[in-house]
Amino acid sequence: MGKGFGVKKDEQLGYILVLIPEANAYAANFSLDFDGSDEKFIGITNMLEEAQIWKTQKLAKQAIERYYGAFILEQLESNSEVGVNLKRLKRSPSGTLETEMIESLWFHRPL
Repeated sequence: MGKGFGVKKDEQLGYILVLIPEANAYAANFSLDFDGSDEKFIGITNMLEEAQIWKTQKLAKQAIERYYGAFILEQLESNSEVGVNLKRLKRSPSGTLETEMIESLWFHRPL
């Protein structure tokens, strides 16, 4: 096969967190900081294009504790368990964003 005639592969962009899986609610991109403060914006979005992307799975998991711990604890006040999905984000050769499930992380209310 000649150079340039191969099939284009998906471009891996990184990893995203789905904070509310039943609503497809993603951790929002930190650059969406509307108040201008120096703190990281820990918002939630249902638009995949606005999701925060981490370069590695490890960084995405660290973000759960660092930025979203209070959010998860708040959810546990009204639920006995809370799930967060870690997904790989890819761009298809046609340019659309696609996700692939990597891992579901479950947090349970303390007894």
